[in-house]
Amino acid sequence: MRPAVRRALSIGCLAAVALLFGLWWAFVRAPGPQEVCTHIIEVTARESGQTELSLESQTAVIDQMRERCVQHKIDKIQLRGRVAWARYARCAMAADSLDGVLRC
Repeated sequence: MRPAVRRALSIGCLAAVALLFGLWWAFVRAPGPQEVCTHIIEVTARESGQTELSLESQTAVIDQMRERCVQHKIDKIQLRGRVAWARYARCAMAADSLDGVLRC
């Protein structure tokens, strides 16, 4: 194979890989389940206001919520796929209220 053809093919392959990476970066890259659940818990705590629970009880409830939330989000990734997860995660992270999170 001539060097000019080999160089053209190499540049074409590099451009294709760069395009695929750019598309992945734009559409599939998203926060992980831990970050999404942390944001949802923060929004929930902010909207719930002051509670009558002690600090230890609040910590226990939050830890339990986080564990269930993360497992739910992992299941969502497995059932719906990465693209649907990316769409949901970006929507949930942008929401400032529980209603906004639930609409995602």
